Amino acid sequence: MINGSFISVEAAECLIDDIHLDLFQEIFWWKLIEQGFNKECLIALVSDNGVNKLIMPLFIHKVLFIYRVGSPLRGTYTPYMDFIKLSKNLDENDQEKYLHEIVKSLLKKGVNWIEVTCLSKRDEVFAGLKNVGFDVEHPSTMILDTNKSEEDLWNGMQGRARNLVRKSEKNGLKVEFLDCKEKNVKLFYSMLKDTFKKYGQLPPHSEEFYMLLTKRLLKSNNLLFLSIKNGADVVAMGIFMYNKCEINFMSGTSTRDGNKFGANNLMHWEVIKFAADNNISKYNFGGLGISSIDKFKRSFGGYEVGYSRYIWMKQYINLLFKMLIWVKSNLIMPLTMLLKGR
Repeated sequence: MINGSFISVEAAECLIDDIHLDLFQEIFWWKLIEQGFNKECLIALVSDNGVNKLIMPLFIHKVLFIYRVGSPLRGTYTPYMDFIKLSKNLDENDQEKYLHEIVKSLLKKGVNWIEVTCLSKRDEVFAGLKNVGFDVEHPSTMILDTNKSEEDLWNGMQGRARNLVRKSEKNGLKVEFLDCKEKNVKLFYSMLKDTFKKYGQLPPHSEEFYMLLTKRLLKSNNLLFLSIKNGADVVAMGIFMYNKCEINFMSGTSTRDGNKFGANNLMHWEVIKFAADNNISKYNFGGLGISSIDKFKRSFGGYEVGYSRYIWMKQYINLLFKMLIWVKSNLIMPLTMLLKGR
């Protein structure tokens, strides 16, 4: 008999204690999302004939009549999460059955919006949920295999990327590994605000969030916080998260001089070397979708990997969501551009 239930993060921690986890499936990250984004974590557990089969971390967002859960929720610096197998021999039919049980349990709670982003394609698993009506999207990211020698990694980069690293070193730029002292985070956020100001925007998160992010990552030994200096001036900074398998680029910023001297190239090259030196097998550049930035990320070599995002929402939520997108694209953005032009 298949049974779906919900358990605490602490109970889930006991179940996955000796299981290999991808970076964003680690308990410390669930707790950071809870605290940093004020999102309650709900762990779905499925058992079959009394044997635990899989769990799925879910995060709750409630506003007005919208009851949304995500694994993960978008906007939480989390590209994927996925369900975690507690039993080794789960075929696609098993996964489909157990996922269906989770969906049924969520619908009983009154959830009207579900989204799940997986590190790999699970179209076959989700195909069985057509009666519920899941849509699929395939966002992607760049992954670099860092299980190579420094020479091979260097030669795998495009010529322009190598030239900019050489240029930065020739101009005397230096790399500094930072701790999460308040002054360092404040400087990072000040530079980040300047970067977003160029596009008439604000950073997606507050200074307090970045303070919490760096402190929690440092506490769990998962933080890489770098600055690039030109003499006494900091011209680029970056926050990276890592475990024994993967480094992920979280956020970065640079000044005009930093861009001029190739500071970003030097920073990412240092992170790549850090991964190789510490036997970390891959570097995730953190998503694709903006052509100019995509070109930069591809210049380091690597390969494109597609995530799979599966989305279901009640029909009235779907219609409202589409209407809001239309209003933003056809009214708000043109009006903003018009006002800027005055």
